[in-house]
Amino acid sequence: MDYKKQVALLLMLLSTQVWSFTFNNSVGASFENDEVRVDVSNQTCSQLGITQSELLSLAGEAVNIYWNSVHTSRLELTKGSIVSTSSLFRTDPICSGSLNPCIPNPDLIVPSGILIACNTNAANFASTAVLALTVPNNISGDKLNGALILINDNASNQFAGKSREEKISILAHEIGHAIGLGHSPVDDSLMFHLSIDTRQALGWDDIDGVTYLYPSEQPLGGCGSIENQNSKSGFLIGLLLTFFLGSSIRSFKFQRPRIA
Repeated sequence: MDYKKQVALLLMLLSTQVWSFTFNNSVGASFENDEVRVDVSNQTCSQLGITQSELLSLAGEAVNIYWNSVHTSRLELTKGSIVSTSSLFRTDPICSGSLNPCIPNPDLIVPSGILIACNTNAANFASTAVLALTVPNNISGDKLNGALILINDNASNQFAGKSREEKISILAHEIGHAIGLGHSPVDDSLMFHLSIDTRQALGWDDIDGVTYLYPSEQPLGGCGSIENQNSKSGFLIGLLLTFFLGSSIRSFKFQRPRIA
């Protein structure tokens, strides 16, 4: 675990607020670069009633309204472009075998960043209520290289009937999975497992999660102080914090992979 994540975790542990966010991979992987592109596949979305350009526009609004508004996170998601991909992104299953645990389909690996594609494979969507499916499918150690979002483009999909605002929040939810977050049990969080049509902003659990995975350069923020190096009290506080941080990190458990 890197230093920035250690400090972010310490701040959360010292807070009176209980955090509940989870990860959708077993190592808490995150993108290494501060800036991550969100691209859209050029494969047709025949049942969604929107073009690739419109889908890309929705994704751009999703990152700006939600994830790019967190000042304690270094992450900056950017609207990319419509990219040429294999037709397999439209027709293939996202996993080789079962969805949980998911072994990513090697034919759908995303080289870098986040890719959104429309998909018609019934194995990806257990029911019409499943609006989309996301898998970070290119991970090296704890480094996330690429993630794939597939939107249900079957004739009976429920995504097409959603309002523009709902489509934006649905995409923002899936992008949350793409950057490494799992589901939150907190019902006012964007990462809650159900789509809520009144959701218009991140909840505190979403903010805690993205701050942990992508802490800003100076996560302590605010005011600061400096003490005489001979101060025994300063040394004692530092020693206690170091002990507490080490103990907390050793006891910290990652969630099992979550898909949806």
